[in-house]
Amino acid sequence: MFFLIRSLLILSALFSSGLSHAYSPLNTDDAGTTAKGTNQVEQYFFSILQVGQGDNGENSSNSSSGEDFSGIGNATAFPFSYSRGLTDNSDMTFSPTYYLAPLGNFSRVGNYTFNYKWRFLGDGEKGLNLALRPSVILPAGITQQEFGLGNAAWNYGLTFIASQLWDSAELHFNAGYLRAPYNGNYLVGQSTDPNRTNIYSVSVAPVWKFSEQFKIAIDVGMNTNPNEPDTALTMYGLAALLYSPNKDIDIGLAYQRNASNFGIALGGSGSYTSRIQFGVTYRFD
Repeated sequence: MFFLIRSLLILSALFSSGLSHAYSPLNTDDAGTTAKGTNQVEQYFFSILQVGQGDNGENSSNSSSGEDFSGIGNATAFPFSYSRGLTDNSDMTFSPTYYLAPLGNFSRVGNYTFNYKWRFLGDGEKGLNLALRPSVILPAGITQQEFGLGNAAWNYGLTFIASQLWDSAELHFNAGYLRAPYNGNYLVGQSTDPNRTNIYSVSVAPVWKFSEQFKIAIDVGMNTNPNEPDTALTMYGLAALLYSPNKDIDIGLAYQRNASNFGIALGGSGSYTSRIQFGVTYRFD
């Protein structure tokens, strides 16, 4: 029975996407999986701040790569994820998000995401590792869509993950596709502008291990801008610090900027969306 249920979940994910990622607080995922028969939980907090949006008639993206928010103004939320190792090279993750802001007459919880990750090359410890991550996001409520907290339709997609692992460094690459339809009868993020439904993304994240406890990482990437009247692509740059007091706990802190070009995303002047994220990852049997 478990095998049948697991198979149905995998098949539904294969044909059904997700923005959740296992290597928090990075956007770029790694090819590692939760060990067979063990569990992992991640509890994070993020705050999204839009700077200079609409100033001088400038049209800029409201989205923040890695989090499903495309509304007007700022947002704060607690994304949570639970992962279970299914085999030696696969796991399943469930990730909802609790929103503190924006406020509205809608459920505080949304972005119910299921990810199945299958590592088809490598041992997850050293050398080259390759994985696929099909995902599905359950439909948001109509009012949630109107406030930019997801789409009131099924979203699905697939991410290719490559990781090169050394003793003191890591390099991760992601290339993804997300089919993100919305309910065209209602607003999307308080806007009547049409949204793109085919979202493509690429990103790369080098990680340096300075000791048994500390890592620093840089994460850069680009993805299709969901808002159709805006420029076709949005870019981001992210810097992160990870602290592991022991093998079962990781504490992460990251700062990210999204903008219409890499110059602004990496610190230049202009309209951008910033995100600060902080949280804890805990692994247990």
